[in-house]
Amino acid sequence: MRCELLMIGTELLLGQITDSNAAYMGRQLAENGINLYQKVTVGDNPARIVGALNDALARADVVLCSGGLGPTEDDITRECVAEALGWPLEYHPELYEILLARFSRLGRNITENNKRQAMLPRGAEAIENPHGTAPGLIAASERGVIICMPGVPHELKPMLDERIIPWLKHRFGIAGVLRYRSLKVCGIGESRVDALMGDLILSGANPTVGLLAGPDGVVVRIAARADTAEAAEALMDPVEAEVQERLGGIAFGRDNDTIESVVDGLLQARGWRMAVAETSTGGTIAQRMLCLPAVSFAGGYVLAPDETARWIPAGPDDDDAPGGGSVGRQGVDMGRRLLLDFSVTCALALVFDPGAGRTVGAFLCPAGMRQFVLGHYGDGALSQLRLSVAALEQVRRFLMGLPDEV
Repeated sequence: MRCELLMIGTELLLGQITDSNAAYMGRQLAENGINLYQKVTVGDNPARIVGALNDALARADVVLCSGGLGPTEDDITRECVAEALGWPLEYHPELYEILLARFSRLGRNITENNKRQAMLPRGAEAIENPHGTAPGLIAASERGVIICMPGVPHELKPMLDERIIPWLKHRFGIAGVLRYRSLKVCGIGESRVDALMGDLILSGANPTVGLLAGPDGVVVRIAARADTAEAAEALMDPVEAEVQERLGGIAFGRDNDTIESVVDGLLQARGWRMAVAETSTGGTIAQRMLCLPAVSFAGGYVLAPDETARWIPAGPDDDDAPGGGSVGRQGVDMGRRLLLDFSVTCALALVFDPGAGRTVGAFLCPAGMRQFVLGHYGDGALSQLRLSVAALEQVRRFLMGLPDEV
């Protein structure tokens, strides 16, 4: 069964709102074994909506639409479905009675234009919407099936999960599921990850492997189809093990895990607390840790890149220190100051090296110390994000006994 999405609304085309519905629909369809091949977005124009519906019906067995079911003049999805299928619109008094009852419970007065929401193309089936006023509809024709849902996310999501996906699975005899895992890789680029495991991506077998690069790392996505969720999980286990072996064990987390949540967990497991001094990252590490909130985070300092010397005077050169000489020593000294100032067991200090245009880091803890150098890529908030993730990744690798490079 081939499925397409048709997202309706001029506000989507203009970027006035983010299309979170499409992302949610894609995830839910995939997890239920329903094949999604294409997504189209169209504005509130009747000719273009009808054209998009006809094009989708020529390619797909099912077209899932979002938006345009409200009571206003620009809510024209019902009319467009009727035109595309050649079915006249019909008024359903029982739907209007449901609307009247809902407005009464809410203590609101119903208006004449709400009667539009009681109209359906002849032969279409209404889908109850207990979370809003606009019912959905299913129009099953010889050309294919058109299913329409309201565009309001808190109305669309339960309608999709509770009514539409079960209807589709029953109608098309879909029994399988798709499950996936998302592993995170920080500190190395997408091209390096691809070089280590490109053959797994190209195999195209079940499970499949894919990469998604972002500013805070690379996501390795493993997806498996099977009759049950348990069987899909079992298919992914050996593939995940192979991915970890190829990457030297540096991949971490599952799905919603973040680098800061993993570091927090590692520190909590040891009963350690950490303070941070940030220059190049502008407080991004503290912000990420506080968003958890991280039990292991004790606070810290945020300094302008050129302010470090006021806090920690440059010492004698030490050619063995990462980053070169006095800057590397400043990072260690800043870490030692954090241990004293915050009465903690761990310290992470980042010092900007203006001569080399890079950041030198030092992580101190009861198990020892790791010094490292971070290159700068981009500028502004993007650079701060990348540096903060890279620094936390160095902490994670040290606590797990992993090398600083792969």
